[in-house]
Amino acid sequence: MGKTLLKKIAKIGSGQSFRHKIEHNPNGACRVIQMKDISNERLDIVGKPLCVNRKDVNPNQLLNKGDILFMAKGNNNFAVLFNSDMPAVAVSLFFIIRPNQSLVNPEFLTWFLNSSSAQSYFYEQRLGASVGNIRKDALENLAINLPSIDKQVQIAKLNRLMQKEKLITTEYLEKKELFLNQIMLNLSLELRK
Repeated sequence: MGKTLLKKIAKIGSGQSFRHKIEHNPNGACRVIQMKDISNERLDIVGKPLCVNRKDVNPNQLLNKGDILFMAKGNNNFAVLFNSDMPAVAVSLFFIIRPNQSLVNPEFLTWFLNSSSAQSYFYEQRLGASVGNIRKDALENLAINLPSIDKQVQIAKLNRLMQKEKLITTEYLEKKELFLNQIMLNLSLELRK
């Protein structure tokens, strides 16, 4: 397909605005995704987001599987794929990107939004002296190199495998460090004898 603008392949809306502090309702049928619910690696929604009554949520702002949450506020403008069937909304810190899945694979688009190319663009577009902000029109006008759907799926799969490898490598290094520290501690204790 070549180069295209994000607004030609996706609809972009804002997250739900809450006029009061979000209170957890254990009987609530709708989850509210906030910044604290995003993993440290910014790859996934983790834990259990707070629940609210469904009547407190604008039905037009319910997330669909394949929507992308884009952090518009702050100096780290990253994207997270919503890949769940649970009824949920995201708070207004996020833009909600709803890809036209006949044109773009949501996982590919999430990867692209987090790529160095897109991140450079967001850095140039960021407004605000101390706390940055990406405007909706800046997001809509992001140019994307859009390969065929087959290639998008391949790129998404490669990215998923790379992220999995990073997690496994990190876990391995943490366990190795613990193991070697224990050996060194044991050696230092033997020297005292």
